[in-house]
Amino acid sequence: MAEKTGYLHEKFRLFHVCDKKAWTCPYHYHDFDKITLFLQGHVTYDIEGTSYVLQPFDVVVIPAGQIHRPVIAGDAVYERIIAYLSPSFIDTFARRGFPVLPVFQTPSPILRQHQEAGSVYSTACRLRQAWMVSGTAGDILKEAIFTEFLIYLTQAVNEKKIGYVHQNKKNEKIIQVMDYITAHLTEKLTIPSIARACFLSPDYIMHLFKEETGLSIGQYITTKRLQKARHLIEEGRALTTVCYDCGFTHYSTFYRAWKKQYAIAPKHGNQILDSDFTE
Repeated sequence: MAEKTGYLHEKFRLFHVCDKKAWTCPYHYHDFDKITLFLQGHVTYDIEGTSYVLQPFDVVVIPAGQIHRPVIAGDAVYERIIAYLSPSFIDTFARRGFPVLPVFQTPSPILRQHQEAGSVYSTACRLRQAWMVSGTAGDILKEAIFTEFLIYLTQAVNEKKIGYVHQNKKNEKIIQVMDYITAHLTEKLTIPSIARACFLSPDYIMHLFKEETGLSIGQYITTKRLQKARHLIEEGRALTTVCYDCGFTHYSTFYRAWKKQYAIAPKHGNQILDSDFTE
């Protein structure tokens, strides 16, 4: 089953991970945006029902709430730099007149840069080298270079100077189901109604969705509604309003789902911390 993972209570967090093992990561999602700079290995990334084969220096962009997993093949070294980005970190750029949200709104979640003396690529190389500097100086250097990397990446997206990787494979039926759920999240959603809208049988759609995503359709709907609820709570909305605006029919149902997911009451939504996890 897909699980909420990751750990973030700072504005943003950086990791450099290098290991060597064949591993199929479980399906999971984060409540924050994530950028992974893929450096080496044999890796396929599954994102919301679509599969992508990575090449060195690809940039994997995962907006908050998207279900994903890397699939690591063979025994080659898997090296990557991972950035967890909080909403407040993203907002910092917008407040200063340079929004970086376009990076998270691209036609494909896999951005492929030209490996030449371009700003994105050269900054990625320097970011990789920054892990050779230890201590506080190294931490400051990594933050500075990552900020530079994000700026150049945003410019490349805005100026259409970066490539997008098309899917290696995708299950059109799963995409159709996910799109329908997203479009009707605030409405009453049942397996029969979703199956009818997607021209599939209820039994088939339940089996296929669980097999492809690791979640039951009911779990996926609840997950998406809770993610929306969390954002609305962070905006200062009243809890009863949040409950109904996210598609829950009763506050008690919303409360139980939230408590089960986050282990605290909804009124303490800003205090949520996730478990440590890097993939």
